[in-house]
Amino acid sequence: MRENDWTRVLGWPGYRVYQHEINEPAKTLKLWVRRKRGNRKLVCSGCGRKFADGYDSYEREVRDLPWSEYGTTVVVELYRVRCPDCGIKTEKVPLLPSKAPFRQRFEEAVGRACESAAARRVARQFGLAASRCAPSTCAI
Repeated sequence: MRENDWTRVLGWPGYRVYQHEINEPAKTLKLWVRRKRGNRKLVCSGCGRKFADGYDSYEREVRDLPWSEYGTTVVVELYRVRCPDCGIKTEKVPLLPSKAPFRQRFEEAVGRACESAAARRVARQFGLAASRCAPSTCAI
């Protein structure tokens, strides 16, 4: 599969897959993504101010929903901005609403599963530590 195909399957608007790695024995898939050309409007996560340039960049790994039997990790290239009001802040990315190491749709899937199953079962299903799924809230 080409990176172009992975980009369509991943479905991150404004981002493209530039590298992928499949580990068949471990049943894992790892995708590296970065912003598409022309998608350079950076938003301060503190105040929402927009910037044309980043201060620096770094990579952040987040878990995504499994694809078939493959556990999926997405490595996203993020920028930090130098905001005059907030200082140096990471850009705001709608698909990563929190600092948790999970993509938003992964968090939502775990939450839905907790509505109809025991927390321990949900933790096992998603490969989470049982402590991540509290019996009353199943919050990750």
